[in-house]
Amino acid sequence: MNASENYDGVIFSVARSPVLDINFFMKRATRMENSFLFLGDIEANDIGYALTQGKSIEEVQTYVPLITRAQIRVARELIRMGATRLIIPGNAPLGCFPYILTALHSNNSRDYDELGCLKSVNDLIVSKNDYLQQAIRDLNLEFPNIIINYGAIYDGTLEVIRDASYGPNGELALLACCGTGGKYNYDSKRFCGSPQVPVCRYPNQYIFWDGIHFTHHAYSRIETILIEPALRTLGCTRSVNSTTSNLSASV
Repeated sequence: MNASENYDGVIFSVARSPVLDINFFMKRATRMENSFLFLGDIEANDIGYALTQGKSIEEVQTYVPLITRAQIRVARELIRMGATRLIIPGNAPLGCFPYILTALHSNNSRDYDELGCLKSVNDLIVSKNDYLQQAIRDLNLEFPNIIINYGAIYDGTLEVIRDASYGPNGELALLACCGTGGKYNYDSKRFCGSPQVPVCRYPNQYIFWDGIHFTHHAYSRIETILIEPALRTLGCTRSVNSTTSNLSASV
């Protein structure tokens, strides 16, 4: 767990983090009351890696209730610690990600949508996101005095991909910036950071950094699409510290 120096953000960006320090939030209960919390996209690995390891769409669909219950449990625990405003995001359109497109490549053009994304995978994600939204509605009934919103990362990501696809660098929309080989510049055996794996010269022209994660520029665009409207519904305002560009929201 890494917190920014002025404690206006926290990111869990360590693969397979085994234990999170729950005391971090408990000690900041008062701050949580006056801020909004954005729960990270915690289930992408459960779905994405299962698919790349040969699990069928039908089998992965059975994981959805378990994944959703875990997300709701996290939200409920944070509310009991003092959180009053939460955004629980859905999943991004994994069928557009280079690592999924590479692993589940199909020679049938009908398996892809107009953007070049795998329809079956994105249909799974839409179904999963619908399930989560119902769970959020139920959670709102459980905590009527708490603001709990759904974060439409799926829609925001598709908007960014669509804009890029029809832009001057449309051929880069589904390619990894840092990678090598194949149609999508992604090779799971020669991952970004491996010896002799190049990095693109202009990352801001790409949506995907390493085939699994977005570039900083793409994250910024998705954040603008997703967070700006949410701040209004959460009754928050944006404040930007002069020494950091991290988002901080308070009443």
